[in-house]
Amino acid sequence: MDQYNRGVIFTPAFVARHKARIRGLFSGITRPTPVSSMIGVFGFQEHLLYSVLEELVNTGRLKGSVVGGRQDKAVYIPDIYARTQNTWVDSFLQQNGYLEFDALVRLGIPDPPTYIKKRFKSNKLLFLRAACVGKTLVDQVEASVEEAVNSSTWTDIQPILPSCLTDEDVGMLISQAMRNTNVHSSARILGGTVVVSEKFISNCLTLFDEAMQQKAQKEVKNNPVFLISENDVKQASALTESSALSKKEKREAERRKKATEGSGSVKAGGGGNAREIRIRKTKKKGRKEEDSDDETGPSQQNRSKQTEAPFMAQEEIVAVLEERVSDCPEEILSELAEHLVRPLNKAYQEVLRTVFMSSSSSPSGANKKKSMKDLQEEITNLYNNIRLFEKGTKFFSDETQVHISKHILKTLCTDVTNILVNFLAADLMMSAENPSSITTEVRVKILSKLSEETKGPLMKLHNSLNGKAIEDFLTNIESCAEVCGFMLKKGDKKRERQALFVHRHALTEQLKETEDPALVLHLTSVLLFQASTNCMLHAPGRCVPQIIGTLTGRIPTEQQQLLSAYQSLVVKQLVSQSQSKKQEEAGEEANKEEEQDEEGRSVRTQLINLMPQVKDLVLSQKKLSVTEE
Repeated sequence: MDQYNRGVIFTPAFVARHKARIRGLFSGITRPTPVSSMIGVFGFQEHLLYSVLEELVNTGRLKGSVVGGRQDKAVYIPDIYARTQNTWVDSFLQQNGYLEFDALVRLGIPDPPTYIKKRFKSNKLLFLRAACVGKTLVDQVEASVEEAVNSSTWTDIQPILPSCLTDEDVGMLISQAMRNTNVHSSARILGGTVVVSEKFISNCLTLFDEAMQQKAQKEVKNNPVFLISENDVKQASALTESSALSKKEKREAERRKKATEGSGSVKAGGGGNAREIRIRKTKKKGRKEEDSDDETGPSQQNRSKQTEAPFMAQEEIVAVLEERVSDCPEEILSELAEHLVRPLNKAYQEVLRTVFMSSSSSPSGANKKKSMKDLQEEITNLYNNIRLFEKGTKFFSDETQVHISKHILKTLCTDVTNILVNFLAADLMMSAENPSSITTEVRVKILSKLSEETKGPLMKLHNSLNGKAIEDFLTNIESCAEVCGFMLKKGDKKRERQALFVHRHALTEQLKETEDPALVLHLTSVLLFQASTNCMLHAPGRCVPQIIGTLTGRIPTEQQQLLSAYQSLVVKQLVSQSQSKKQEEAGEEANKEEEQDEEGRSVRTQLINLMPQVKDLVLSQKKLSVTEE
């Protein structure tokens, strides 16, 4: 009787016949087979099949097992297949040192990781994403990694790894091997499969030492303010008003420069009684600490990135490595170069700083750094000269005072500002060999990198250069000098007399040598002004008529008339030269050119004839004073 269906009765002959068929059929099965497929193909009675199959398996008549019970998914697995499967798995692992999960799935193992863990409980296997590897393969990888680290070289692990491993698996395997050998901090992985010793990378860095030194020497020599990029200059120009000279001033620039030579940077004003220098080291230290704190902000980090002078592009580094490093794969060199960019740039900054400081501080170097005493004396002299020049402006009308004040601000005041800024820039490794080469944009950029404590006063001083009053500049220069560690001492009567003498002597020597009529007129007017007012004057060429005007009543009438006549001739010469230039550009008729050339020659002749008399207005006074002495 069918125990699942009470209405069905099986005869012993029927049961015996089915049992024999089932025994024979399942005895011949050698691989996993779904039981449900046997029912459909051979027409077995379902309940009878499961009962007989269980009986045969339980009694040991059939060497196998039924997985899945009496369900549709029940599978009969013969022992011979399991033994063959296990034998294959054991043999493959022993021969190759790994097991691929997909291969086990193809063998009919639905859950490879679970099967492997049950099958190899006592084995130390490393489970990855697509496979598991045995201790033998792990030991090979560890040995290769250790050898690369100990020999300060590199090794490619790919040849000893199974091809079935994914990139992720390779990375996991190599990382585990590096952790097992405690070399994780002594090597790094490049290209996914290449283990490179940190010592090897350090050795690669030394390949660039010579090139780094040469580039640093060249950089410091050719570009003292190398840390300021074009972008920095563009940004700085947007932060300050344009201080460019007008076209007319540019034409007069050279003449003004000659006319005022000796008026600004003469050191004699300090004399031997220069005040003792006070160097405020604590403020300098504080400034560095503030700079360090500021660097934590994003804006400071951006600035520091911009100011770095790059050493080599990645492509250039690859080219050097290809030439100096042998047998290294090209793709690895590219990635190695990428890792070297930052340490090379960092090392280059240190070399650059060392070269810069040595070239600046070396007693015999061309870029000999001025001592604090020299700077103290130079700044003090400029400061006192500016005060004396400011005193000379009081003899003129308000409009002329503005012109002269602007000229002093653009020349002498800018010079002393640049000296202070260049002094502070040395701490930032941005100082220039010649402070006068510092432009407005560069000055603003340097100031932007200073600490707030220092930048505030210096920025006010910088802004005062674009003003109209020298008083504002003098007020700011005193506070700035104190911030920089200098002490300004106002000159006494003795120093003022010494400054007047030095200024007059410098201009007189220049007057003796020059043959330029305009410059002769300029120098003579300034010297006569100083002789008649006992005040120094530093004025642009455009103010010569006003200077001659102030001499009315201060010098004899015949001298005044001579100066006025000479001034008229100089003006005619300048006008004639200007018209000739315009006609040349416009291509006008030759007749007019000849007439103007004739007129110009006549004016030049008169200027040459009168020049000795004009010079004698000053030189004769000097001879007379020497004779009287």
